[in-house]
Amino acid sequence: MRTSSGRFLQLGSLACFLGACGSSGGLPGVVPSVSITSPADNSTVNLSADKKVAINFETNYTLRSPGTCGTQDNCGHIYVMVDSSTCNAPNMVFNTIAVSSPVEADLSKCMTPTGMHTITLDLRHDNGTSVQNLLDNPVTSMVTITAQ
Repeated sequence: MRTSSGRFLQLGSLACFLGACGSSGGLPGVVPSVSITSPADNSTVNLSADKKVAINFETNYTLRSPGTCGTQDNCGHIYVMVDSSTCNAPNMVFNTIAVSSPVEADLSKCMTPTGMHTITLDLRHDNGTSVQNLLDNPVTSMVTITAQ
């Protein structure tokens, strides 16, 4: 007959096997996350004169400029991407980098700033590699907007 503590140990072992012991780049026992809080998915937004859209988000990661985390774990930045790689900054793999919320997605880098766009926030380690979740998928958050 198993005890409650025995079940706990088995669940703890399973969690470690799945990578929940901090090996996925998150805080020990905490899964790294990023979540866009606004604009809402499928919403219409008014572009500013410079064709930028404010993106508000939450994360449990410490955000700093690339290369400035030193030896601090669970520290990095966020790649902001618009329409995958269609609206990237010149010679870059992102539209802009976020180290705080809100960040501005720059739709002036798109061939057509107005219309439907998908904005993705991609959590990155200090060295630019993608932060992975427990299933080895990138930690991201995405919204689709219509810019006018």
